[in-house]
Amino acid sequence: MRLKLLLKFILVLLLIVYAANAAFAQEPAELVTDRPDQTESSAVVPKGSLQVEAGYFLQRAKEEGVRVTTHAYPTALLRVGLLDWLELRVLGALRDSVVENDPRHTSRGFSPLNVGLKFKLWEGQGWWPEAAIIGRAALPVGSRAYRPDNPEPEIRLALSNELSDKVELAYNLTHSWVEGDPRKGYTLALSGDVAEKLTFYGEVFGSKQKGEKAEHQADIGILYLLLSNLQLDFSAGMGLNKAAPDFFLTSGVSLRLPR
Repeated sequence: MRLKLLLKFILVLLLIVYAANAAFAQEPAELVTDRPDQTESSAVVPKGSLQVEAGYFLQRAKEEGVRVTTHAYPTALLRVGLLDWLELRVLGALRDSVVENDPRHTSRGFSPLNVGLKFKLWEGQGWWPEAAIIGRAALPVGSRAYRPDNPEPEIRLALSNELSDKVELAYNLTHSWVEGDPRKGYTLALSGDVAEKLTFYGEVFGSKQKGEKAEHQADIGILYLLLSNLQLDFSAGMGLNKAAPDFFLTSGVSLRLPR
């Protein structure tokens, strides 16, 4: 009797070890982030995963005739996989804006809390792009210097095409409302894997708010996959016309749990 029980115990133990090895042997889902570029990906995070994308942002721009330097540290995007086709998104940042040559005119505090959902629409095939739609809103929550008086919604269509095993073209179309006025925008990013864990990209993007001049910008960036669930990034950009900011820099890290 004891021998039979021992054999059964050994058999169950072997089955558990085999199942564990099979589970750990599975390739983790590819880490796809929505930073540091302005183009949101058409992928959603895996169901049951938490993805944190955080970084530092520096921008210099001309606002109402004066030069303003803005720091955001950190910008933090939380992405939670709710379903295979749906993720929850929460974005926030601590920032300060300093008027050049007049440090007394400085604004510091929390940016508006931005909450939304990303819906996966369909998979891509050939020249037919992968697609997702993002609905989100900047809420009147945060420091008085930055928060809007009313919620400011945005709808974004995110599309991407795999041009080859190592090259991807991603692009967005956006429609939002800022202080009650509509704003339309676009992004276009071309990225390529130059090594197993190293990716470069180039991007152009812009927006036009009713009653304002259009802003057009461009940036380049690099992403390094340190681990299967941990990525580092750096990006630098500049304005392409007078209405756009002079330049910006951003660097950060993205982590997904569990792997």
